[in-house]
Amino acid sequence: MKIALYFGSFNPIHKGHLAIAEAALREGSDEVWLVVSPLNPHKQDQELWPFELRLEMARIATNGMTGIRVSDCEAGLPRPSYTIQTLDYLQPLYPNDQFRVLIGGDNLAGFRRWKAYDRILSRYGLIVYPRSSGSEIPAGFEQQVQIIRAPLLDISASEIRRKLREGLSISDLVPEVVDTFIREKRNLLSDPLHF
Repeated sequence: MKIALYFGSFNPIHKGHLAIAEAALREGSDEVWLVVSPLNPHKQDQELWPFELRLEMARIATNGMTGIRVSDCEAGLPRPSYTIQTLDYLQPLYPNDQFRVLIGGDNLAGFRRWKAYDRILSRYGLIVYPRSSGSEIPAGFEQQVQIIRAPLLDISASEIRRKLREGLSISDLVPEVVDTFIREKRNLLSDPLHF
């Protein structure tokens, strides 16, 4: 089975994430796994909502979506967990499956800075979705990179968190079940600015 691993903080999960996962399915992946990262090594200064909350939001957002799974596989790995460590953890557990890493075109330009990037490319490969008008494939990456057609949605989790802090609606940015979940959980927190 061809599995696209879509790593992210999903802080929170939004319609853009889901559109990208669906595009990867349309473009040849048998499944897309949303790997909810407890701590992103490239965004260590980012204020993260609790891992369990982000995981639960991802699960309710994808409930009933064919071919999309939510994975908590990084929960037990050393933090921060680098992509190569997660891949090396998963591959022996699923030896008959082919994993590829699903990333945005903005990450492709700096991909050589990723830990063991060359091994990720040669052993697993990348699926890249555009984040702007174009995604240039760096020289030497051509054989290991698949560019997919995905909608260019101008949605960011940081913008969603800003709107929440300002008391603005996010209903057009997240699935309805996630909007409801956030509103319900927000009322339970002692610090409403946590969101």
